[in-house]
Amino acid sequence: MQPKLNIAARAARWSAAHRKIAIFGWIAFVVASVVVGGAVGTKTLTTAEAGAGDSGRAALAMEKASLTANDEMVLVQSDRFEAGDPAFDHAVDEATRKLTALPSATHVSSPADGGGQVSPDGHAALVEFQIPGDAEEAEERVDASLAATAAVQKANPDVRVEQFGGASASKALEKVFSEDLSKAETTSLPITLLILLLAFGALVAALVPLLIGFSSVVATVSLLALPSQLVPMDQNVASVVVLVGLAVGVDYSLFYMRREREERRAGRSASAALEAAAATSGRAVLVSGLTVIAAMSGMLLSGDPTFTSFAVGTMTVVAVAMFASISVLPAVLSKLGDRVERGRVPFIGRIARRREGRSFWAVVVERVMRRPALSLALSAALLIALAIPALSLQTKVSGAKDLPRDIPVVRTYDRVTAAFPGEAAGATVVVEA
Repeated sequence: MQPKLNIAARAARWSAAHRKIAIFGWIAFVVASVVVGGAVGTKTLTTAEAGAGDSGRAALAMEKASLTANDEMVLVQSDRFEAGDPAFDHAVDEATRKLTALPSATHVSSPADGGGQVSPDGHAALVEFQIPGDAEEAEERVDASLAATAAVQKANPDVRVEQFGGASASKALEKVFSEDLSKAETTSLPITLLILLLAFGALVAALVPLLIGFSSVVATVSLLALPSQLVPMDQNVASVVVLVGLAVGVDYSLFYMRREREERRAGRSASAALEAAAATSGRAVLVSGLTVIAAMSGMLLSGDPTFTSFAVGTMTVVAVAMFASISVLPAVLSKLGDRVERGRVPFIGRIARRREGRSFWAVVVERVMRRPALSLALSAALLIALAIPALSLQTKVSGAKDLPRDIPVVRTYDRVTAAFPGEAAGATVVVEA
C-alpha cells in the first residue's frame, strides 16, 4: 500500500527530483549562516545580565551606576610561620608592593600598612584590592594580578601565596568548564561515528547522518548571532547546541535512512523506497522536532536569561536539523543510491546485516502487539516504579560547596573561608532611587 504523500513525502519527492538545488542550496545556507553570523557577531550575557530575581536586578543596578566592586584578595598562609615572622612578613610586603604597582589593582589594603586582615591564629593574612571596571573588564584585567601573585609565590616557597576573588574565580572556573565541554564535543564525534558504524556496518551510511548533524550545528551556532541581538546568549550555549544538535541531527537522519533501507530490501525501487521513508519516518521526524521545540519553549517562561538563551539555541538547532532531514537528506540518498552501502566494515557489516533481518526490537514489538492490555499495564507499572523517587526529591541552588574540590581556585576558596569565615562570600545590599 502506497503511503499517503504528506508534507515530508512531498518535500522528499521535490528534493530527489532537484538534487543539485537541494544539496548545493544546503551548502550555500550553511556558508551564508557562517558569513552572516561572523559579520553580525554573537552578543553574550554579561555577569550582571545573567542574574535573575532580586539579585539579578541588584547586579544590573550596580552595573548601570558603575558601582560594581570587583573585590580580590591574596591569601598568604603558612603552617610554620605567622604574622611577625620575617618569612611571612616578607611575602606580605612583596605581594603588597607588586599589587600597588599594577594599574589594574586599586584600593590595595594590606597588613603591611595597617589594613587587610590577619587570622586569629596569625598563620594567614589577606591583602585585599579591587580591579576597576565591570565584571567582564575585570576578568580581562585580572591576569596581571594573577601573574604578580604567582611571582610572589615563586619567590617565597616557604609560604602559600594564592589569589581569590570574583574575577579570578570566574576566569578559572570558566576555563575548567570550557575545557570539559570541549572534551565532550571532541569525543562525541568519534563515538557517534562508531555507533553509526555498528548500526549500519558501512562507512558511507554512517557518515551521512554525521555530516547532516554536524552541518546543522555549524549553521545554528552562526545563526544565533541574529537572535542574540535581542536575547543575549550564555557563553556556553554553543556547547549545548553542539551536543543537542548532533543528537537530534543524527537521530533524525538515522530514522530516515533505516526506513529507506528497509523499503529497498523489501523490493521497492529507489524512488518508491525514498517516498515511503519520507511519508513514515519523515513524518515522525517532523512530529518529534515540533514536540522538542514546544517542550524547550517552556524554558522561555523561566525568567532566567541563561535558560532563555539555552532555549533559543536548542529550539533553533532542532528546527535546522529537522529541516535538513526532510530537505537535503533525501537528495543525498537519491544521489548515492545503493552506493550508500560502500565502505562495508567486514565483521561489523555482517553483524549489521544479520541484525537487520530480525532485530530484537521487532520481536519485542510483535509480543507487545499480541497482548496490548498486558503490555500497557506492565509498562505503566514500570514507569510508576521509576517515578517513585521523585516524591522525595529535594532541590537546592548549587553553590561553591558543589564544585569539584580538585580545582585549584576552589581549594583556595576553602582555605580562605576556613581562615576567615564569611570573607570569601560577602553580600551587598543595593538601594536604588
